[in-house]
Amino acid sequence: MKSTKNRELKIMRNKKGVFGLTSVQAFFAIILAIALLSYVIVVILGTLQSTSILPYSLNTTVNESGTLTSTPYTLSGVSVAGFSSLSITQIVNTTNGAVIPAANYTNTAGVLTNATATSYGAVKISYTYNYYSPSQVNTNVILQNVSTGVSTFFSNITPVYAILAILVIILVLVVLVRIVSGGQGGGRIEQQL
Repeated sequence: MKSTKNRELKIMRNKKGVFGLTSVQAFFAIILAIALLSYVIVVILGTLQSTSILPYSLNTTVNESGTLTSTPYTLSGVSVAGFSSLSITQIVNTTNGAVIPAANYTNTAGVLTNATATSYGAVKISYTYNYYSPSQVNTNVILQNVSTGVSTFFSNITPVYAILAILVIILVLVVLVRIVSGGQGGGRIEQQL
């Protein structure tokens, strides 16, 4: 009888890997850590994208050849990543060298439209604009790749959700078994009189 009691005490003291609970807990801890790390990275990249830590670069274009006719003319700088803060400094008619006043054209995000009946077939346009620095371009590319990767991952993860749901159910059952057994490893309870 004494050897049975000693064996029960050894079992009660040895709680390693009860129903694989430690492995399941480690698995969920790793998944949680990866998710948390991913979230922090996305937040940092999003913050970098919208702050002034990564400065804009300034470009000055002098004498770009274009037209001011009935067809709108798009400035070449519009295609640069982060094109913003356009300021047209001067438009010169190449036919007679006259400066065209700002009232004779409209500018909508780098697209020039003639606002008069006079057509200017050949003009030289000088302007300045801001654009993304290489650091901003790289940050935007990384953020876009992370966003695409996360959305692709979650759109293709249906089987993994099913497996995770089963693992959560198993984890809950194991925890309930441990709580019900009082953490004693299934030892018998002695009644007191």
